[in-house]
Amino acid sequence: MTESFVNIRSSQVRWLILLTYLLGLIIDSMVLLNSSLQILPPMTLLAVLYWSGHFLDRTYFIGAFSLGVLTDALYQTTLGAHALLYCVILFMMIRNRLQFRTYPSWQQAFIIGLYLLIYQALNTLFFNPVLDDGTFVPYWSMPAAGILIWPVLSGILNKLTQNTP
Repeated sequence: MTESFVNIRSSQVRWLILLTYLLGLIIDSMVLLNSSLQILPPMTLLAVLYWSGHFLDRTYFIGAFSLGVLTDALYQTTLGAHALLYCVILFMMIRNRLQFRTYPSWQQAFIIGLYLLIYQALNTLFFNPVLDDGTFVPYWSMPAAGILIWPVLSGILNKLTQNTP
């Protein structure tokens, strides 16, 4: 699986990286507008984790920080809080990304689920959301949804990356 990424640099797929960031922000805004989609993980964070895990020539901290600030503006939270969360999760990913690349997609999904669980715990610590009976289960089952979404997202982006010249 990882052999196709050896000869590709992130500068060759810059347009795809920016497009996934934009689509992630669009999906995150849809989650904000529709409370029944609250189970979906932050797609911007998943995009940053994907690109940082598969390309070793960049760390993507600037992208994570920028997307975090845009997420703060989207959710109207304290400016920089999501940026800090994204950078902390990205740091944990970068520390293990060489080993992460060697795993098949289904094993990567469980690692991503662990990162999303840490993100959700830090999110609870920072923002202290009021979780009623109807929102408690979707809020804490978001990492499980991330486990299910990761292989699909990873497969699509792998195909798109392999097709670039």
